[in-house]
Amino acid sequence: MAKNTTSLYINDTSIKLMVTRGKRITKLADVPLDYGLSDINTEEKEAELASRLKQLFKSNKIKSRKIILGMSGLHCLTRPVFLPDLPRAMLDEAITREAARVLPVPLEQLYISWQIISASEGKINAFMVAIPRQIADTLIKVVNKAGFKPYLMDIKPLALARLAREDTAIIVDVQLKEFDIIVMVNRIPQPIRTVAFPEESLSLKEKMQIIKDELKRTIEFHNTNNPEAIIHSNSPLLVSGELADEPELYE
Repeated sequence: MAKNTTSLYINDTSIKLMVTRGKRITKLADVPLDYGLSDINTEEKEAELASRLKQLFKSNKIKSRKIILGMSGLHCLTRPVFLPDLPRAMLDEAITREAARVLPVPLEQLYISWQIISASEGKINAFMVAIPRQIADTLIKVVNKAGFKPYLMDIKPLALARLAREDTAIIVDVQLKEFDIIVMVNRIPQPIRTVAFPEESLSLKEKMQIIKDELKRTIEFHNTNNPEAIIHSNSPLLVSGELADEPELYE
């Protein structure tokens, strides 16, 4: 029998709680936030957010303390990484060197995670994710203060990428303050971009021009750097968030 899985997602606008049993959602709940994660810089604010978390679980009668913790893709970095076939013991050092070479942020400010996607013909294809230490540390500290134990941590765009059934597709998720663009090729995320809107008060129609410009820029970047895996105009476009209920806009 499938067990309940409890997931908690925190960004700059809200706390979202989800309980699933197998592939079925059994409970959804959320509470708004009036400050961003980067604004949590005192023990008082940490305690306030921890209190909100405990109240959210209590009001929804959820007793689980083991959770999957999700965070926004904003300020996170992802890269496909190609390396020569190396012994497993050498891969950590090789990934770290590659991260220092390609990432625009000093490594001491990031947590880096990676996994091997494939290995053939003397080459290793890995995928690397880097998240800001300051935001991750704040999230973990607050969640622990509230009495919860995260056993997995994920960023939203990667969670969305795993939902896609198509081998090649573009995913666009639009939220209040930001949007994600994920290009999938052969079921592997390529460019992942999380972009903040310049103003929260923009209407969805006003946001659309920004989304279209960034989508065009992302596809052109991918196609220029991957001529063997071109994204064509008939590629599937998968939408979620605020855009999902507006077919006349996403068409």
